[in-house]
Amino acid sequence: MSDQPYKPISCDYHDELEAASMHGSDVELDIEADGGKQTIRGKIKDVFTSDGAEYVTFDSGDGGAKIRLDKIAGFRELKKI
Repeated sequence: MSDQPYKPISCDYHDELEAASMHGSDVELDIEADGGKQTIRGKIKDVFTSDGAEYVTFDSGDGGAKIRLDKIAGFRELKKI
């Protein structure tokens, strides 16, 4: 994952991610990876703590990913039309 120490996120931001998971909302995440940013779309399946850091399990339809919360640079719930 990452060799850098985990930087906790705000409780409010954590609550937003948990709410999106609970409601099964489609979301867009901007992820800091390999010195750049990547935007992915899908659903947050779970928010959890492991090895002293917080993560989401993210499903983009192409498979799942475990993403550390301090690597999420942006989060948007997508509106259903």
